[in-house]
Amino acid sequence: MQRRIMKAVIFDLDGTLLDSMGIWRHAGEIYLRSFGIEAEPGMSDEILKLTIRGGAEYIIKRYGLPVMPEEAVRGINGVMERAYAHDILPKEGALELIKELERRGIPMAVATATDRYLVDIALRRFDMARCFAGIVTCTEVGVGKRDGADVYEAALKFIGAQKADCWVFEDSPHAALTALKAGFKVAGVKDIGGGNDQAELKADSSIYLESLSPAAAVLSALSLIHISEPTRLDVIS
Repeated sequence: MQRRIMKAVIFDLDGTLLDSMGIWRHAGEIYLRSFGIEAEPGMSDEILKLTIRGGAEYIIKRYGLPVMPEEAVRGINGVMERAYAHDILPKEGALELIKELERRGIPMAVATATDRYLVDIALRRFDMARCFAGIVTCTEVGVGKRDGADVYEAALKFIGAQKADCWVFEDSPHAALTALKAGFKVAGVKDIGGGNDQAELKADSSIYLESLSPAAAVLSALSLIHISEPTRLDVIS
């Protein structure tokens, strides 16, 4: 059977290209403190599985906040806005990998649960936006990554490739599994900041990457993978 060549890439943003999940993990807690409330242990694990609005609704209901979901979303996003503008950095090897894909003429898109204006702040800061054919958010498609592959399908339209030729890079096990089940090949990217179970991510990905660096090694590993249907394969250590 003939090997399929990688022709396109869809990147998740937080925890995959940006080292931001540690801050996202505590954004809800920081917002709650503005009401004089300390979050219970484990709250961050719950809201990280949700969209931003879903997380805001969870916090409002769980802690009885006297605000509408839109206001809570703005509050949580405000915490992240400052972080994206000043503190958050790319993951090791992310910029190098993007530049190498660009050099090879491989189109790229972003599919993220983060709201668009925050994505724009981060990508402008690192001059990354110009590298992507399109950017799609879960808010824009109306479905989170846990509930469906809509955000990946929308991103795929920007790059004009077939699913069998497109890799999705993800750090979240539930998102990786969603993409895998939808027919994409999935590169699971190690990220500790979000508290994800790495064994679960390995199981839900076509290949597991300890790092995005060096770019040549990552792309070489992916080019050695031949699968006509999504399946669980090797682990890069």
